[in-house]
Amino acid sequence: MTLRLLLAVAVAVALVAAATPAIDRARVSRAELLAERDADRLAAAATALAAEESPGARRTVTVSLPPRSPTAAAVLLAIGGVASGEKVEDSPERDVLAFSIAGGPRRVRRVGTDLRVVRDGAVAESDAAALVLRGGETYAVTLRLRRVDGRLTVVVSAERE
Repeated sequence: MTLRLLLAVAVAVALVAAATPAIDRARVSRAELLAERDADRLAAAATALAAEESPGARRTVTVSLPPRSPTAAAVLLAIGGVASGEKVEDSPERDVLAFSIAGGPRRVRRVGTDLRVVRDGAVAESDAAALVLRGGETYAVTLRLRRVDGRLTVVVSAERE
């Protein structure tokens, strides 16, 4: 009886050990898919808004990043830069959306318009400021087309829902 119990425990431990890497890969893949979807939606909304060339136009995109859980890894999404504050190449005509999953490599998506962050009701003077959204929250991200420094720019703000 004791031998059977020990054998059953050993087999169970071996099965869990064998399945753990696959479970981790699935968590990261799911979180990556959700973050990519939200980044794509934000990029499409910003690009479409900039194409309107009508100052004052706006769009609101709901972004719901998954919380860290058994089925999803932790997610960070940065709009208009990268979460670490490090400089990435952008220009007055282009900007970036960046996301990382559970401390993994950062993925950068180029956006065909300039993005500026709104903090405390004012547009950031620097193009280097990023708006960082963290997993486990749902945000209403508002994109507005405004003139900044004489050119049309998409300004971005977010509120937790």
